[in-house]
Amino acid sequence: MLLSSSVFLSVLLSTLVGHVSSAEANGTSAGFGYELTITGLDAISFNMQKDQLNSQEHFQTLRSDIELLRRTMESVEAMVIRQANLASSLDMQLKILANLIKNVEVIPTIQNDLQMQSINISRLLSDSSKIYRVQQNLPTTKMLNDVILQLAANQFRIPSNTVRPLHLESLDLPQTCSDIGNRRSGIARLYPQAGFSDSFEAYCDQDHAGGGWTVIQNRFNGSVDFYRGWSEYENGFGDLRGEYWLGLKKIHELTGARPHELHVLMEDADGMSVVAKYSHILVGGAGGKYALNSLGNYSGDAGDSLSWAVKNKFSTLDSDNDSYGPDNCAAVYRGGWWYGACHESNLNGLYLPGPQEAYATMMCWNALRGLNYGMKLSRMMIRATK
Repeated sequence: MLLSSSVFLSVLLSTLVGHVSSAEANGTSAGFGYELTITGLDAISFNMQKDQLNSQEHFQTLRSDIELLRRTMESVEAMVIRQANLASSLDMQLKILANLIKNVEVIPTIQNDLQMQSINISRLLSDSSKIYRVQQNLPTTKMLNDVILQLAANQFRIPSNTVRPLHLESLDLPQTCSDIGNRRSGIARLYPQAGFSDSFEAYCDQDHAGGGWTVIQNRFNGSVDFYRGWSEYENGFGDLRGEYWLGLKKIHELTGARPHELHVLMEDADGMSVVAKYSHILVGGAGGKYALNSLGNYSGDAGDSLSWAVKNKFSTLDSDNDSYGPDNCAAVYRGGWWYGACHESNLNGLYLPGPQEAYATMMCWNALRGLNYGMKLSRMMIRATK
């Protein structure tokens, strides 16, 4: 192993001191030179020791810097790992988000399918009810036997008390609510005219303006959804003792059999009641998509927001018969009505009483409160004028 510079200098100084001592003992002049040499060597030794200390301090500083660099590298490495994990997590979240977006895109299709399923179920229920009513009115075997016996009795002059007389119910039914003798409001069976496929029940209002009114639409609490398809609007839906739509086919038969007037009773969310009166309502048949062919003259305190619809065909979410090209007004404004392009009233729209941010989708009447306000009550009634 090599001696350090300080050890080397110590050995060198010791040797020189020995020579100096020997020179002094001999009393030669070389002793002074040696003293100078020793002094120089002492200075060199001091400087070398100082340099050594500085070197040690520098070495320590380098070690500290290296350690700090090592820790920094470890920190950077850990950060890189975290970033990689975060990137992996973000990639997974992006995949999940992409799947969610795909699912969201499918939602409208699912909603449309559910709506169509609901419409089909409603049609089945309506058809079943209609079949039941037809069965109720079909002549039974006993009734036919009674007819044969009555004819035989007439032919052979058999006493009438020996056979049971035949009562044909449809011939005894009133055409409209104004034909009912008992002037009490309630449900009655009507038969507007011969040749109609079936008699039907309707609610007769005998309290408003002298009575005799057939209620064709009634809304007051939102319990019945009026955003429905063509078949239901054609045949009617709801509860005659609650909210309901009588049906376009029945309204057509009533207004076609005899002249009728129309009253539209409304109440806003503040309790203000008004009425729009029309002197002659006439609704066309199925071939013309139940067009609102006439309303006659307007009077009342509600303002006229229906005359604009004269000659318009009826439209529903699945039957677009309006005059607005880009969209189906019934789907846009969430109802079934005589839309044009598109409406000034929407009494079969959503039940949202009071002021609304949405535009014209609710049960609104523009002349009264505008198209951002929903009525609390709507009651449409017709009465024969002849």
